[in-house]
Amino acid sequence: MKIIAFTGPGGAGKNTAAEALGTQWHTNEVAFTTPLYDMAAAALGITPEQVNQLKQQGDKAIRALLEQLGDAVRNTIRPDYLIVRLVDTLRELEDSQDTPELAVITDLRTEEEASWVRAMRGHVIHVNRPEGTSTSQHSTNQPITMEQGDGYLLNAGTVEDLHKEAINAVRAALQGKQVAA
Repeated sequence: MKIIAFTGPGGAGKNTAAEALGTQWHTNEVAFTTPLYDMAAAALGITPEQVNQLKQQGDKAIRALLEQLGDAVRNTIRPDYLIVRLVDTLRELEDSQDTPELAVITDLRTEEEASWVRAMRGHVIHVNRPEGTSTSQHSTNQPITMEQGDGYLLNAGTVEDLHKEAINAVRAALQGKQVAA
């Protein structure tokens, strides 16, 4: 199972890019922040899906809550807690009878997460959108350093354009080519 990780500010199109990959490969979308959504949902008495829906609708209080939960987890439990939890998820996928070709991480947000993906021989793809992204100044909404071998997607067209670019970027990454879309 190969790892593909999308990074970029909130609203850049990471999830939309990830969706496209399922048309070409057997994929499973995973997220570093799944435990945070579970915690927020438990605290608010709603489902993780409802937390995600509120965030997608631009609810700034939900985004702030998730950011603060992430900080609390990294500062009080352990700095790599979200990475460790994602590793557990990937092990479960590997052990399943329906192991995907690609584990697609939809929310790479820290340099530590990027380093882990690269150490696992995964591929980091930066998604940029000229407008309409989150204006949060939180550390997890800041750009990840672009390194040699990383891919780049410019989300400046239609959803179909982004899907096409994402598929091309992943093909190039899997073939070991540098990607600049």
